Amino acid sequence: MRDATVNESAESRKAVFRRLVDIYAAGNLSALDEVIAPGYVGHASAGDRNLDGFRQSIAHFHDLFIYAKDSFQVDDQLVDGEKVATRMTAYVKVRATGEPVTLIGINIARIVDGKIVEEWNTWEQLQPPKRQDAGDG
Repeated sequence: MRDATVNESAESRKAVFRRLVDIYAAGNLSALDEVIAPGYVGHASAGDRNLDGFRQSIAHFHDLFIYAKDSFQVDDQLVDGEKVATRMTAYVKVRATGEPVTLIGINIARIVDGKIVEEWNTWEQLQPPKRQDAGDG
């Protein structure tokens, strides 16, 4: 039975995903319970994962990259029923070198009763522009 106090509007679903983005950027693993349902399943290129696997993934990427509070930019969000499709950009730095990196991602999250129950996502790193030699031209 659904909790009548949970807002199921398109805007509320978008807000749930944006809250996840903030939690991810902060690396606040204990706050995931605010937006992730207990039976959560995530589908990623590395394989399916549950909530514990998602926590491990966030910790892993925080070991690789330095995130600022505003590292993620939500570029576009579309809602169709329970699903929120989000196109986003992440501006991070490689932890080992400090080199800036830009990542682009697409996420489709199924949100029920104010929590993400399932999601599909993919990320890729943008390649820096190729530098032309001074002799080119």
